[in-house]
Amino acid sequence: MTTTTSAPFEQAQRATEQVRDFNERVAGTSRAFGQLALDTYEQAVANFVGLEHKAAEAAPVDWVKSAISAHATLVEDLAGAYVRALREALA
Repeated sequence: MTTTTSAPFEQAQRATEQVRDFNERVAGTSRAFGQLALDTYEQAVANFVGLEHKAAEAAPVDWVKSAISAHATLVEDLAGAYVRALREALA
């Protein structure tokens, strides 16, 4: 009689393990996708900031150079803080 009562329990345990394994795979894939998205975002910001710094160098007026350079630095700092916070959350 023990075999008939333990069979549903064993099936439930197997199902629970399968769900746990599936959830771990989904979480791992989500983390990997999140890291890839952050890498892409970080590279896009770096490209934009680099372009802004080049524009600042080419500006004919000093105050325009300063304004563009300050904006590039602000974007770089904010994006860096955003990326660091998200990477920490994904860890």
